[in-house]
Amino acid sequence: MILDTPENIALDITYRAHPLTFNKPAQTSRDVLYHKPSFFITICDKSGRKGVGEISLIPGLSIESEEEVRSYLDTLKTKRVVNVEDIPLTLPSIKFAVETALRSLKRDGEAHWSGGITINGLVWMDCVKGMLEQVDVLVNKGFKTIKLKVGTLPFHEELEMLREIRRKCPSEEFTLRIDANGAFGKDAGDGMTALEKLEALSNADLNIHSIEQPIPAGQYDKMAILCATSPIPIALDEELIGVHSQSERKALLEKTKPKYLILKPSLIGGLAESEKWIELAHELGIRWWVTSALESNVGLSAIAEWIAGILENNPNLQGLAQGLGTGGLFTNNTASTMFIENGKLYAQQQRLGSIVLHGQTFPFSRAGANDFKAHKGRPSWTDGIARTLVDWFQDSESPILFKTSGSSGPPRNILHTRDSVISSAKDSLTFFKLNPGTRAVLALPIDFVAGKLMLVRAIVGRWNLEIIEPSSRPACTNDIDFIALTPLQCASLLPDFPVVSKVLLGGGVLRDSLKNKLPEGIEFWEGFGMTETLTHIAARRVISGKDNPPFTALPGVDFNTRPDGALVINAPNRGVVHLVTDDLVELIDAQNFIWLGRQSSVINSGGLKVIPEVVEQKIRSIMRPLDCAYLIRGIEDEGLGEKVMLRIDSKKLNPEDEDALLRKIASLETLPAYHNPRGIEYGTIKTSIVGKIQRL
Repeated sequence: MILDTPENIALDITYRAHPLTFNKPAQTSRDVLYHKPSFFITICDKSGRKGVGEISLIPGLSIESEEEVRSYLDTLKTKRVVNVEDIPLTLPSIKFAVETALRSLKRDGEAHWSGGITINGLVWMDCVKGMLEQVDVLVNKGFKTIKLKVGTLPFHEELEMLREIRRKCPSEEFTLRIDANGAFGKDAGDGMTALEKLEALSNADLNIHSIEQPIPAGQYDKMAILCATSPIPIALDEELIGVHSQSERKALLEKTKPKYLILKPSLIGGLAESEKWIELAHELGIRWWVTSALESNVGLSAIAEWIAGILENNPNLQGLAQGLGTGGLFTNNTASTMFIENGKLYAQQQRLGSIVLHGQTFPFSRAGANDFKAHKGRPSWTDGIARTLVDWFQDSESPILFKTSGSSGPPRNILHTRDSVISSAKDSLTFFKLNPGTRAVLALPIDFVAGKLMLVRAIVGRWNLEIIEPSSRPACTNDIDFIALTPLQCASLLPDFPVVSKVLLGGGVLRDSLKNKLPEGIEFWEGFGMTETLTHIAARRVISGKDNPPFTALPGVDFNTRPDGALVINAPNRGVVHLVTDDLVELIDAQNFIWLGRQSSVINSGGLKVIPEVVEQKIRSIMRPLDCAYLIRGIEDEGLGEKVMLRIDSKKLNPEDEDALLRKIASLETLPAYHNPRGIEYGTIKTSIVGKIQRL
């Protein structure tokens, strides 16, 4: 593939190293791997499209060294034109990476395909007990083709282990493959030749589908004899690495006549070079399948998309399981864009997600929405959720109705387009790095924007969303990845906070008394937004014991202010353009601000403006011992117009304590004198349904 039209496309090529670390040592008959070199190459054009490809190296197997790769990449990043054909065949991993990066750029999005790709489950080298346990796990996950690495344990132990596996996995239901990585051609001290071992395996009635690379690569004469005499079909794997010309390939296959080929694109020069092997295999009546070469999810998904296209056009090839199930090997793998279900590999776009009520699951689909609505065991508090689901899947054109919470005025209805709602959901998914399969909980009322958008995020993001009755103390019992709560709900769950990865707080002021109790090990975020902006357009990380950072814009959002300091929001993808808010902020730049308070609550005292929220923040340490709700407000005053008052939701203090409290506040150096409350009043401090203070 060539991208060489500089009048239309100016390329920017970068790369970065991303060494991959194995979850546990990966043992083969060759060696034991603890980590492996890997690089990501990014190709961008001037329109903003980008494509990412992976350079995956396996020490001792790849024909290029890490130093050779770095040297070539340093040269490549200076170019404006990329032609895969110009990359030497001696650098197959780079050819693969550039080729797949260009495919990614052209696609301008995640790799995806329709249907599932049947794959084998892989059993790594271990003790016999460990390998049998791996088989049990794969069987429970629905794999029907099991591939085992062999050649490290004594042959008689492996033979007995294979007998036990076959007892667990009868041949009528399961396919067994073994991979020797050349071990049968090495002296193991047992006096057996490769052919004798293959005959012993055959005589044991194991019905083994095939054996990959029984002897080391490069011994063409020995391999030819073995392919002709082995009672177990032989598949060539490492034998294909470093064989570059079509004439050499043809000579190798005509001489050895294997039953199968194992194609590893990143080791043999990429997708186009793999297709040349496929062409020869078809010509010579040799079957084949594709396997990964220990790539991260980046390379794995590129191979999966490519092979899915080939299989779709060749139904006769779909019976052989591909070797594409190695994406979970690493501690620092990239985010997954795939999932495995019942022995098949799917693109995440195919995972619908689901809603879970009392342990019963309903898929996010029209049928699932109807089933949920008709479910006889559904409690009445889920009626709004049922209506929202049915409306979402049955009417894709009508705008969506939202009701404000009433925290800044009487509740009112607002309509938003479906595209705007979806854009808001996607912004949150990106900002908080929430992938398909996220386990989340809906604990907010569906009648307001925060609850409704949690449901939409789950649909768009393909989450597994558990719904629980919205209350001041949500009944969260299961381990979860993400939940949105009001500060009141959050406080109610302390100190035994549920097991959760990320918490989004909103709908009320997050006070220091709560912030300082937040448990460690959980990501807490405070959102900033409103119904008009379809929930949060900014967020900030909240950490117990640390000052709050500024709010940071979500993707596609920017800010400015009016001369009076009022925040102005632009979020075109949500249909929000130059929205002037009631919020006063200190603007840092177009993506960051510090919130000060609401313009509507500003007190004009003798011509001087006092922001109640700022005063409330300044006096919080003084008010803490009273352990009660409080606020600052203005009341009419003949001389000042308005005077600053402290309102306390508690029993009346005696005059001496009132004077002492006001003197402490007046002594604060950080509080200008005209901000000091002139008196104290008592009364109930009301909050909205989502916990926001309703100022009098």
